[in-house]
Amino acid sequence: MDVRSEDEFLEDHLPGAINFPILNNSERDEVGFLYKQVSPQAALFLALKTADGKADKISSFCAGLKAKEIFVYCWRGGGRSSAACHYFSQHGIKCTKIIEGYKSYRHQIYKLFYENPTSLNFVVLSGLTGCGKTQIIEDLTDKVPVFDIEKAAGHASSLFGHIRFEVKTDDIPQNQLQFENRLFEQIISVKKSALPFITESESKRISKFNIPDRLYERLLESPVIEVRSDIIKRVERIRAEYFSDGIERAYQTVERSEFLKKVLGHEKTAELLSMLKAGKIDEFCEWFLKEYYDKRYATKFNNIIATIEHNDLIKASDEIVKTINDLRHSI
Repeated sequence: MDVRSEDEFLEDHLPGAINFPILNNSERDEVGFLYKQVSPQAALFLALKTADGKADKISSFCAGLKAKEIFVYCWRGGGRSSAACHYFSQHGIKCTKIIEGYKSYRHQIYKLFYENPTSLNFVVLSGLTGCGKTQIIEDLTDKVPVFDIEKAAGHASSLFGHIRFEVKTDDIPQNQLQFENRLFEQIISVKKSALPFITESESKRISKFNIPDRLYERLLESPVIEVRSDIIKRVERIRAEYFSDGIERAYQTVERSEFLKKVLGHEKTAELLSMLKAGKIDEFCEWFLKEYYDKRYATKFNNIIATIEHNDLIKASDEIVKTINDLRHSI
């Protein structure tokens, strides 16, 4: 239970939390003004008086929660969460305050990702666009620990990277805090395992988010499994991923991209748009793979421990699981 204001909750919150503002946006501003301009005592008096005026709302809210154990937090485990626990307890709800609140949660994220990520071990899947790295990551999710950076970002880290997530979901992170929170959630939701996290090679910047510096360095120094696939399969995957609901999203992406026009020129951009209008989706995909992605994003890694052919998902996934098991036993 996040008892901070609506705006604080929208900016970011603990995974799975629901919001019940003890003080809403305007009330929080008023209390904050009194705290700074008058005294902490005056601010506390107003906060309690405001919360007391919500007795009926609290009673109604609590009616459906009596069978649950509630964990309550505010910004730093202070007045708002203490008041909430007091009111909820009066309605027979088992209630526990999270010490130091959201601030402490963010501190844990900062320590792990920005200061000391050496406790995290990864095996990185690398390969050309369309080789099916994401498909493998998704298939392995229930088999080994997975660190899905693209899922956390709601973006596939490419020119058309927004399309996959726009088609599947509208739950896209809005800021860096939410991105890091989703990464952290993947880490803490995995039961203790001797296996490393499987992840995908990414640029440091993905959409509008940045992978924290120390975490990114940890990824770069990790063992790499190179994934390969023939061009026919790569085209099939790109078509399935970005054209499942037609050409409109891809067409608009090309049409609106000033960066693409600058890189390819207006004439080539117009030619690509004509391909889409004519329904030549496979031709469009193959051109982009060979002439754009392969030339711009092909990456050379020094720490390659295996090369996997991915023309069959089950076989590729099984080979990767075997490889990381062998890696664990060799350490």
